Amino acid sequence: MQAMNRLPAAVLMLAALLGPGLTGCGPRAEPDLTARVLFTASGSYDARADVRERTGGGLRRVVWQSRPPLPAGAVTVRYDGDARTLAWDMRVQAPQFSARSLAGEDARTVQTPAGEGLRPTGGRLAEVLILPTPEGLRLLTRGYATQQEPALLPAFGGR
Repeated sequence: MQAMNRLPAAVLMLAALLGPGLTGCGPRAEPDLTARVLFTASGSYDARADVRERTGGGLRRVVWQSRPPLPAGAVTVRYDGDARTLAWDMRVQAPQFSARSLAGEDARTVQTPAGEGLRPTGGRLAEVLILPTPEGLRLLTRGYATQQEPALLPAFGGR
């Protein structure tokens, strides 16, 4: 009888220890927009891309037209094949979000040779420049600007 009393306590203890790990069984929360942008840039959604190709000079390109990973008509990412997470350029066509909503209310407005842009003042997109384009939005990292478009570097400020 005493062993029977310990069994429920052991089961409860095991459930408490494993509980946080069991949360993967239920519905998952959708990543926020910033996370989805970064997952797209880093390659998390490449498997469902319509096009994956090398473009030369160490650059690669991934295109989503039929099922873009962001709320948009299409998404294209060009990146350095050796440093993808640090050096990428993303074109978002017909986005269902604004540059300001992505950059944050406290983002700085900057002038570039490509026109006015936004620089998030912190957070996960702190090293990203967001430029409105006639087709939608362009996002690029400081690393990509350093390698491919040095004329845009002043928009990133000092450092």
